[in-house]
Amino acid sequence: MVPVSVDVAERLAHARDLWPRGTIALATGGAMAPSPAAVAWPRTEDEIAACVSWAQSEGVAIVPYGAGSGVCGAAAGRAGSLALDLKRMNRIGPIEGDTVRVQPGVLGQHLEDALERVGRATRHSPSSIWCSTVGGWAASRSAGQFSSKYGKFEDMVLGLRVVAPAARFGTGAWAEGEDLGPWVMGSEGALGIISDLLVRTVPVPAARRLGAWRFGSVEAAWDAMRGLLQADLHPAVLRLYDPVDTRIAGKGTATKASAGAGWLDEIRRAAESVPALRSHLLSLPLALPRLLNALAQGVSSGCVLIAGWEGEADVVEVLSRYGGALLSSGEPLGEELGEHWYAHRHEVSYKSAPIFERGGFADTMEVATTWSRLPALYEGVRAALGRHVLVMAHFSHVYREGCSIYFSFAGVGRLEVYDATWRDALAAASAAGGTVAHHHGVGQLKMEAAARELAGIAPRFHALKARLDPKGVLNPGRLFPPVEVPEPAPPALGIDPISQVATLAAHEPAATRDAWLAGEGWELRFPAVGPLASTVSAPKQPWETRILGASALLDGRRAVFLPVPRSAAGPDPRASLPPDSYETLTVPIVRRGEAVACVDVTLVECLAADLRPTRVLPGAVEFRGPAAVELAAMATRTKVRVPAPPAPPAVADPTEGRAS
Repeated sequence: MVPVSVDVAERLAHARDLWPRGTIALATGGAMAPSPAAVAWPRTEDEIAACVSWAQSEGVAIVPYGAGSGVCGAAAGRAGSLALDLKRMNRIGPIEGDTVRVQPGVLGQHLEDALERVGRATRHSPSSIWCSTVGGWAASRSAGQFSSKYGKFEDMVLGLRVVAPAARFGTGAWAEGEDLGPWVMGSEGALGIISDLLVRTVPVPAARRLGAWRFGSVEAAWDAMRGLLQADLHPAVLRLYDPVDTRIAGKGTATKASAGAGWLDEIRRAAESVPALRSHLLSLPLALPRLLNALAQGVSSGCVLIAGWEGEADVVEVLSRYGGALLSSGEPLGEELGEHWYAHRHEVSYKSAPIFERGGFADTMEVATTWSRLPALYEGVRAALGRHVLVMAHFSHVYREGCSIYFSFAGVGRLEVYDATWRDALAAASAAGGTVAHHHGVGQLKMEAAARELAGIAPRFHALKARLDPKGVLNPGRLFPPVEVPEPAPPALGIDPISQVATLAAHEPAATRDAWLAGEGWELRFPAVGPLASTVSAPKQPWETRILGASALLDGRRAVFLPVPRSAAGPDPRASLPPDSYETLTVPIVRRGEAVACVDVTLVECLAADLRPTRVLPGAVEFRGPAAVELAAMATRTKVRVPAPPAPPAVADPTEGRAS
């Protein structure tokens, strides 16, 4: 028997997640969030299936609920629904080799604690790790603070068990036949309820080295960050705070108090001494966002970058030594700031309540794009936000081809201000060519913007939902609502040298493609012996981005995927579409003629030594960048310790044998 409650307190507790819009409504006496009719706590996959079967027969909507820490309204209640709280599905194990089997209701920190006892970790470290669940991470395509080294959570998931009204099925390593994993992850419960996960683990890092540097401008710091990644120096974390965030958050020498800098504190203390003013403390200053932003930017200069490496001690020593040298264009600030960030990195999620208490609201927005588009995305979204709220930003989740921007902002606690802020910011992100979500998911907040971003796959998503959920009872209406989007033109072919990516014809013969790239001074980072379309489903390592963007013809209509290194704007089927459907692919490239160190070892041998080669070639690996020679020597030493596995089967060329 599945435990079920219709208690008012339980229903109210499941009426909303941590979407700030709901908090504003609650704080200002607005309408209460619609609450579910009942709450159920399944403990097994069979009990999930029983709940789903009942809901389908009764026509009752199901809203999956983890820990309620989402900030986009994906798990917010709806009137008359059944809230499916998964926290009693909290078993961890078995832990075998480099994998762990885990149920969806396990809190992230509990998983890391259990793994650490046997010397393992996922190193998935979102700031919400104390109050978010493993199932929620998969459902929203979460990213942690060390994604530069370990990838996003979707890269760590090796298999899922999923319950839908019309089927129970496995994905990835547990798939039998069709693998729907790319559609389920990011679907926020709309295609099925995750009942079990198989997750990749890594050894607990043996060493860690963190440092901080001060740069005169974000542009100078961007160049250093991009140089670090494209030199294959593989930091685990890079976090750049823009001048306002550097000053307000109190980081580094850029934040030393100057004459008159404490005037806002004096006003706050005076107002707090008057009880009638305390609850409206922020209303007046936050009602003047343009003035506040101008003042904040006027007293802020310089920005702080935190960089860190972790893993095997000898690898950390080499990477951090060369990385520190590359960052020497900034002023070194030592290790203290980096270690302080590491020790307090999960606390930010719990510090916004006082702002709501004082008549304001606080929120965050995470977008991402390639390096070449980063300035336009930063300026465009910052300007859009700045019309309504006090805004600052940091840059994190950094990849070889681009990075994420994490905007933090505060405004007057009124729903009309909140809605206008997000409407303008999402439009600005789309106009600048950025994804509207890097790691917080979609929910109600971003569902229309995400639907526009991924409009081309909406028909396939709805067809799949109709197949798995014929009566539409799973979190209905919260992904891919109807939007009017004209069919986009195909992306222009060419090279983006700043981001080190190329947009190429998907079916062009390899010899023609490679000769053109060579003539331009480039080569594929992931060599392909056939047309690019024949390699899209090739295995990848968690930190790699094999396909940034694509265009494909689906059901007679063009779908265009933005060229971004990572996204969480819904499901990501880029690498799982039929090869024939692709028109263009945007893929990573590297410069020809760079100094390289090529050694006769396997990728498995490299990974066992915590080494990440730039390219994997037939029978060898290639290291590039300033540390290439030392890393190659370390790889050679590893060869005698780790036996090479049998060669994987060749990937079939789908164009072979096709009638002309």
